[in-house]
Amino acid sequence: MTIALALVSVFTLLKVLVDGKMGTFGYVCLAVLVLVQALGTPMAARRAAAQMRGPWTVRITDTNYHLQTAVNQATVRLDAYRDARFHRGFWYLTSPTGTSFFPAAVFTTDEQAQLAQLFAHRLPRRKRPWYRPYS
Repeated sequence: MTIALALVSVFTLLKVLVDGKMGTFGYVCLAVLVLVQALGTPMAARRAAAQMRGPWTVRITDTNYHLQTAVNQATVRLDAYRDARFHRGFWYLTSPTGTSFFPAAVFTTDEQAQLAQLFAHRLPRRKRPWYRPYS
């Protein structure tokens, strides 16, 4: 669908460059493009949210963590991450290539405290900028 919309957009742009005006076809193509984007994005988000509601299995050791969902599974070493933060019920693990997350609700309160301590000791300390004006 994305490729088809990109081709329609390119064709419309070429038509404008050649004819100097968009014409009815150009306006219809742009309307379809906007409509598909307006409907497609929320539908994709709903589909992803439905997949995320399934059961999560998280196993964390001193060296890695294993995450299994209804959609995917992964085993990742903790030293691949640079930072761990807790925000709105999720743990976000940041690496140079992106961010992974898992829900904190799979852990008890004591386990969450142990997890925070593990991340504090296993992950490298965050570098503080040496120049901080107005602080």
